Amino acid sequence: MPYAAKNNIGLIARVPLDEGGLTGKFTTSTQFSDGDFRRQYFNPDHLAQLVSRTNALKKLLGNEAQDLVELSLRYLLSWDAVSTVIPGMRKVSYVKSNTSVSDGRKLSAKLLAELKNHAWERNFYSGLDPALKDYNFVEL
Repeated sequence: MPYAAKNNIGLIARVPLDEGGLTGKFTTSTQFSDGDFRRQYFNPDHLAQLVSRTNALKKLLGNEAQDLVELSLRYLLSWDAVSTVIPGMRKVSYVKSNTSVSDGRKLSAKLLAELKNHAWERNFYSGLDPALKDYNFVEL
């Protein structure tokens, strides 16, 4: 990101809500329908890890974000090199709430520093059904 900012390169953050995982709506009982790749992506072990981590993030919201969706989008938009984010928006209410985050308000330096403690390197894509290979997943 420093290179991109220094060289005036804009970055587009795609799938910023991690296939719905960073909405904060999943529980260890969340079930995905047949045909939804998230059924494998968030298998029971992965789902338990995700729920534990998102529950910890919910404790950080304070007055900087109303929910994890806002926290996730504001986090990305707090980086000068990030030009835009592309979250999925299946409902008009999601469009309204997601676009309201483009008001230019960034997360505080204190919260950004705290979020570093929640970095999580993981790859839920490995071990997915080979039939899903056409999704062209890339883990950065």
